[in-house]
Amino acid sequence: DFITYASNRMKQLIKDLLSLSRIQTRGQEFSPVNCNDIIKDVLDILQVSIEEKKAVINCQKLPIVKGDKFQLTQLWQNLISNALKFHSNHPLKISITVSIFDDKWLFCVEDNGIGIAPEFQERIFIVFQRLHTQNDYEGTGIGLALCQKILSRHGGKIWVNSELGKGAKFYFTLPKNLA
Repeated sequence: DFITYASNRMKQLIKDLLSLSRIQTRGQEFSPVNCNDIIKDVLDILQVSIEEKKAVINCQKLPIVKGDKFQLTQLWQNLISNALKFHSNHPLKISITVSIFDDKWLFCVEDNGIGIAPEFQERIFIVFQRLHTQNDYEGTGIGLALCQKILSRHGGKIWVNSELGKGAKFYFTLPKNLA
């Protein structure tokens, strides 16, 4: 059982590292992408987890952005699946909003989960920097580093505002100009 578990974990780790390394080299050409369509696809992919956790997800109408649809789907899937994964005992609520910030779209994925202590908020975007053991929460510690790399390629940034035990707000920007 241990060997099977370790080999499956290693396979996932290699797969995640390949995804991370291919952000720049294997990305698709940018085109107009409807974020509402991406959210619908991601929610379909995560439907079983959403139902298991009885999560309530509210989403504003989102804009069309210019980008790599596959990578933007990875971004949204990582952020929403993290909100589902790091939930507390409260009924899980996830809110997806967007506003305009200068010449950029400012997106926010907010949850009422376990939160992140301020001293760890920058560390979570570094590859393999996990805050919890594999026994507590599954994952490789690559997801948020992948999000950061995707946003860097798209001319955006990502950050988090959170308090331990009080949920998290993951913010990210994407250029507003479709040209």
